[in-house]
Amino acid sequence: MAFVNFLGQRMAIKVLPAKSASSQQHIISGALGAFLIIVPFLVILVIFREFVYYPQLFDALLLYISIQFSRNSARFLQVRKALLLEKKTLARELLQPMVLRDTKVLSTIGVSKAAIEAVSLRYYYQLGVTLFWFALLGPFAALSYRCCYELHHSWNTKVVKYRYFGLVVAKICSFLQWLPVRLLAVLAIISGRGFGLFIYLKKHRISRSFRETKGAILLRASHFALNTHLSGALYYGKTKYRRSNYLGRAEPNASFMPMAISILNRVTILYIFVLLLLCVIIQTITLVI
Repeated sequence: MAFVNFLGQRMAIKVLPAKSASSQQHIISGALGAFLIIVPFLVILVIFREFVYYPQLFDALLLYISIQFSRNSARFLQVRKALLLEKKTLARELLQPMVLRDTKVLSTIGVSKAAIEAVSLRYYYQLGVTLFWFALLGPFAALSYRCCYELHHSWNTKVVKYRYFGLVVAKICSFLQWLPVRLLAVLAIISGRGFGLFIYLKKHRISRSFRETKGAILLRASHFALNTHLSGALYYGKTKYRRSNYLGRAEPNASFMPMAISILNRVTILYIFVLLLLCVIIQTITLVI
């Protein structure tokens, strides 16, 4: 996945149109760039799988590659350790690779909040959505999504020069995340608050509108599960973005950060159970047909 991210950066250097080029040209270049990175990988792997003696083991290997998340959780713990040692500057530097926002202006509470948001969102997008498509359509669908997600990070549309260049990849990711994100939001609330899910559904609903951003859905669910403040204003470079504040019991701090990992571990257990149930249902329907 790091290699795909690297290829995305190198591809952008080669094919990113000039600023004066039309938005349509940027969109076409981004779409072709993603195609040239992802499709050759898939073709080679599909052909190789035909010669593998244990295809199920090969599928498991592809899944393992697709759901890699340990780098994010390790960095999250490093940020927490730096905060506990009262090394705020180091904590900001450790957090920076996890987020697109400017971390230089963050307070200690801001670093804690941003780290919780980053590790939660990356867990849901990298691991949760990938597992969903593996259960539904198999290893190549899961790997394709994860490659798209890595390219989306390389060509994030919040960066001005990638605003149109990364648009196609962003739309594909958004489409593939639509259903899994809502399922994961439900499981996050159940993991943190149990029957509080009914209170949440009555007050907020999982999605306030059909077009609500996936990040807003997950952050609001995470805030309710953790019962802590999340979201708020942030800076991308010199540009300030205002997001909805989700208010809980108190502001998060370094001591509170392990609770976020605990919630994610509980979500994993519930999620695997739900996906296994989904696989059984699909298999039963297939046999009946």
